[in-house]
Amino acid sequence: MSRVNFFDAIRSMFSSGALLPVQVNVIEDILDQGRDLPREHLAYILATAFGEAKFVPKSENMYYSAQRIKIVWPNRPEAVEFARNPQGLANCVYNGRLGNRRGSNDGWAYRGGGIDQLTGAVNYAKIGIEDDPEQILQPAVAVKSIMHGMTTGRYTGKKLSDYDTPKGFNFKSARAIVNGDVRLNGEKYAGYARKFLAALELLDDAPAPVDHVPVKKAAPTAQPWYAAVIAAIMSLFGGAKHETR
Repeated sequence: MSRVNFFDAIRSMFSSGALLPVQVNVIEDILDQGRDLPREHLAYILATAFGEAKFVPKSENMYYSAQRIKIVWPNRPEAVEFARNPQGLANCVYNGRLGNRRGSNDGWAYRGGGIDQLTGAVNYAKIGIEDDPEQILQPAVAVKSIMHGMTTGRYTGKKLSDYDTPKGFNFKSARAIVNGDVRLNGEKYAGYARKFLAALELLDDAPAPVDHVPVKKAAPTAQPWYAAVIAAIMSLFGGAKHETR
């Protein structure tokens, strides 16, 4: 299938007007893995991957100053000890939760990664890479993670299908799938999604739009029992049409 028109349509969204090979690979994987999703859902996944990571899988940068640690983890004063110590900080703030074992290197191994910053051993296990967490940096695996998260509600309990309405997909409110900052960023991500939606429509094999919730039609009124009897009598004694000359 040809995707030239799609890429031409989204190129202006990037400051350089060009895409890196890794960005192309990630987008291609989203299109491939999301081929069976409704068009609006796929557009919103693209919008989220664009807004969160510009389609570049990466590991969480845990190199923080003491001042920054106090802001990010205000309830973890002991974390200040690990200023400018990325591995120590990750193990300090992430171990003991998200399936990470205390006293282990899990916090570092399962720190945020990919295009959705997947975090914690329990979440890495959900996409089958707990034994090799570095796989989250591979485009196809990073895409698998964001697809899983947004279709199942793994991030916040909200999922793509929650925002299908009779009036169409609610692009603004769908921001809650990943983050509760709907008021601050909902419209921005909705704008991204609309641009991707327009580009998706240029594909040779564009996904189908969402099947909106149909308006229920009233059930036909049941005819009284004698209606059939009357109809039969009319057909015998005068129900036929007469031609006029």
